Amino acid sequence: MLRFSRVVGLALLIFFGVTSCELYALTAEEFFKKAKNLDNINAFAATCHSAHETGYWTSQLWKTANNGAGIKADKKWMKAKRPAVKRSSKEVVGGKTVSRESYFRAYSSIDDFLADYRFKITNDYPLAAKHSDTMWGYFSSLQKGRNGSWATTNRYFEYLSDKAVRLAPQLLGKDWRSHLLKDYKRAKSRKLLSVKETTIVEKRLAALGIKLR
Repeated sequence: MLRFSRVVGLALLIFFGVTSCELYALTAEEFFKKAKNLDNINAFAATCHSAHETGYWTSQLWKTANNGAGIKADKKWMKAKRPAVKRSSKEVVGGKTVSRESYFRAYSSIDDFLADYRFKITNDYPLAAKHSDTMWGYFSSLQKGRNGSWATTNRYFEYLSDKAVRLAPQLLGKDWRSHLLKDYKRAKSRKLLSVKETTIVEKRLAALGIKLR
């Protein structure tokens, strides 16, 4: 009887341990703090980017592979026999949303992921790295990588902007409104935003009561 109780107890411990790990989701503050330690990326923009890609760090890809931005495992990654997981994902092809199975990179930790994320931004999205001091310019630059856009949807900038508006009060301190405006003016002065992107940002700033002039 004693042996049976120990077995049951061990099983319950494993069950609740695994369950608690699976339910655990990283917070925006935790991700932001980690991202601040890296150069060539905008920590706040990267946090918004990851929040969008992972559903605020609740996706299976995040839970099982620490992949915080939906980074796929290309031929070079697979040839090097680096860790990868196969997952189904939604993509926009010819204006239609389809489901595709792809291999995604797997990481041992958030630090491992962030190191590779920084490397990818620096090498494949140099415009984002160059203008990492403005979140809006960073978002726009994710659509202008060496090998194309980060995502296939043409609403990606809009989605990331919505995350920025939502997370700014939480992460940027009491002057978050002025931070959003300052970054917008910097991106606009460098002509980093398209007409459509400019309209998207201005509408969101106006909705927050932020005066553009």
